[in-house]
Amino acid sequence: MGERPLGAASDDRSLLSRTGRGQALVEFTLVIPILLVLLLTIGDFGRFFAAGISVESIARTAAEYAAREYLREEAAAGGTPLDAAGYDRVHAYAWEAVCEEAARLPGIQHFGPGTECQGIPTVVCVHDLGDPNCANSYNDAAGIPPECTSLSPGARPTSAIGGGSETSRFVEVRVCYPFRTLIPIDGISSVGGPLAPLTGTFHIERGRSFTVVDY
Repeated sequence: MGERPLGAASDDRSLLSRTGRGQALVEFTLVIPILLVLLLTIGDFGRFFAAGISVESIARTAAEYAAREYLREEAAAGGTPLDAAGYDRVHAYAWEAVCEEAARLPGIQHFGPGTECQGIPTVVCVHDLGDPNCANSYNDAAGIPPECTSLSPGARPTSAIGGGSETSRFVEVRVCYPFRTLIPIDGISSVGGPLAPLTGTFHIERGRSFTVVDY
């Protein structure tokens, strides 16, 4: 057998090098979408966790503001039970506080003081055995999503006071925020199967209470 020309060996190495680079490029192209999905998923988990903390803080702050306003209204009424206008003002303090605190969240439309916002349905109730507005809802011009179960008409609180032998009045605020993922889950779930129930929007419900201090 004759020996192969020196140039042929060099061509083989060049061909192998080009083949290796091409294979690496193909593998890199296949891996990039997976890495992007992974990074976006991690980002969504972080955003969801942060949104949950914010929504909880919003409900707690609104309940505190409303409880303080309740005391002011009671003092202005000379210690007598609040009238309908007084309860309206207490509720307004709560849902306006929700709008102000939630204005920094994506998807919230805040139209200014005294006007209900959109994107975070709210329910307020004063547990003092007299609040006639516990069945009302606010910030819900676009409607209350069915996923917001604690805000549905049949699940809203009443003005009853729970507890043991020593009971205190308190203000309860419930909110529901639709969190939208960065990853278009709608497209993924449209293929059916176990992912079919996913919509790309997860509703964060939080309810917090604040005691009306009895001096």
